[in-house]
Amino acid sequence: MTITHVYVVQSRETGDFLYPSDTGDVGHTPFINQAGFFFDRNEAIETALEEIGDNFIVFGFLTEM
Repeated sequence: MTITHVYVVQSRETGDFLYPSDTGDVGHTPFINQAGFFFDRNEAIETALEEIGDNFIVFGFLTEM
């Protein structure tokens, strides 16, 4: 296993997190354990801007993969 830096996006308005849905779109969940990981910060920001607008937070984490 390796340690990898990942990013999670949260809406400031709803508190929901973004995750990749089964249809290939992006879904929203209130649970951090169901949030999707982004491996690139810029991709996380671009997706957040498309899905949420300007009111979001990007968190960075280290995780074992």
